[in-house]
Amino acid sequence: MSLLFTTNVLMSQEQFWVSFSKKLSGEASAEELGSLETLIREHPEWQFAIQNLEDLWKYQADKDPVAGEDAYMLHLHRMEELNISLKNIPGKAMAVRPKKRITGWYWAAATLLLLAGLFGIRTLFSGITRGSEVAGQVNEISTRPGSKSKVQLPDGSVVWLNAGSKLVYNKNFGIETREVTLTGEGFFDVTKNKEKPFIISTSSIKIKVLGTAFNVKAYPEDKQTETSLIRGSIEVTIRNRPNDKIILSPSEKLVVENDMARVESGSVEKIKKTGNIERTSLPGISTLMSVNKLKYNPADSTVAEIQWVNNKLVFRDESFSELAVRMERWYDVQIDITDPLIAEERLNGIFDSETISQALDALKEFIPFKYEKDGNKIIIHR
Repeated sequence: MSLLFTTNVLMSQEQFWVSFSKKLSGEASAEELGSLETLIREHPEWQFAIQNLEDLWKYQADKDPVAGEDAYMLHLHRMEELNISLKNIPGKAMAVRPKKRITGWYWAAATLLLLAGLFGIRTLFSGITRGSEVAGQVNEISTRPGSKSKVQLPDGSVVWLNAGSKLVYNKNFGIETREVTLTGEGFFDVTKNKEKPFIISTSSIKIKVLGTAFNVKAYPEDKQTETSLIRGSIEVTIRNRPNDKIILSPSEKLVVENDMARVESGSVEKIKKTGNIERTSLPGISTLMSVNKLKYNPADSTVAEIQWVNNKLVFRDESFSELAVRMERWYDVQIDITDPLIAEERLNGIFDSETISQALDALKEFIPFKYEKDGNKIIIHR
């Protein structure tokens, strides 16, 4: 079963590249376009990458053919500088400028694969995994560090997955129930259905909604799980405390310490409530749960918690160590801060199109530190 599934996936990938390239070059037949649409419907996790590739291709199409070839050669050099291998990319022999201009869908395929590698979209098929026990009954969509994904679920709901995240849902999603499991971070725009609540389970909390837009940040390795509500309302239940339900209103954010979710329900000795903060005291343990108002940027009315969907890494009053964890996922690197004083420095800012080196150089303007890079590992010191 596993070998057959893997073979089918590889065939789907090959068929996709051929059909998609022919579509962009204007050489696809009606039958091939129909097959392409079927493939995309079968793999909704590809949609984010496809959208990016189409945007890149449209930009390339605005240039004249010679400029396109020049851009292609420039991409090759940039890939070499970024140590991105061309080993498995068709058309790699074009590293030397061809004597005759190459046209047609093969050129499109080679260019698309090159752009995919260059811009981090090479994870197009990274989410194609199934549950091992019930093969074919579970959809699992995952994003690797340094990439993001967008998927439309069968009920019309749209989910954006941040780097290093995973979304799992059953094949019968939307028929009787609408339940998903999230590991990592996702922004949900849920289609309203009063008869079938949309339920998201994480390692720390369970969220129940009817139709709304909100962000969930639930990386298991993080100290906290966060839920930020943009519109509508949601009901949140903390793991091992099923009787305690928190209802969030628009522009509210729930923060739960992950240690809190691991506490057995019968172990609580004392609970204090002060304003919107609840502190649970256990022998040797102090945990927090808080509900706060989201802070909107007065300049453009944006919320920092969901700017990652717009490819912006926004940080507000975060320690360097906290930011480093987010940068590791954002840039697919490993960061080691050797000086604890540097790790505790608080930072504010936005990274948009900066490379990891540009981001670190910008941070050096505020914190005196040095860094060395060894592949994808970065060591930061005084």
